Amino acid sequence: MQGKILPLYVLAKEIKPKTTTESGLLIPTSVIKSPTITAEVVLTGDSTPTEDMKISIGDKILFSPNVFRKFVHPLDKIEYLLLHQKDVLLIW
Repeated sequence: MQGKILPLYVLAKEIKPKTTTESGLLIPTSVIKSPTITAEVVLTGDSTPTEDMKISIGDKILFSPNVFRKFVHPLDKIEYLLLHQKDVLLIW
């Protein structure tokens, strides 16, 4: 995705949790209770003079479910999450 967002902000697509096991058994949604959300970064803002952007495009991130804004892109109809770098708990 191309575009420009505010410095130190991240645009990401959510990675949905698995609903089946490796052997093919279905996992009920009532069992999948995740206090965090995993996403893949598709766009990052620039660094500021006082703080560097530590997240790169393609990184996978983990964050709390109450720190992002969710929206659907009007052209490609894909749901994206927008959050600040300081709200990311883990990068891998």
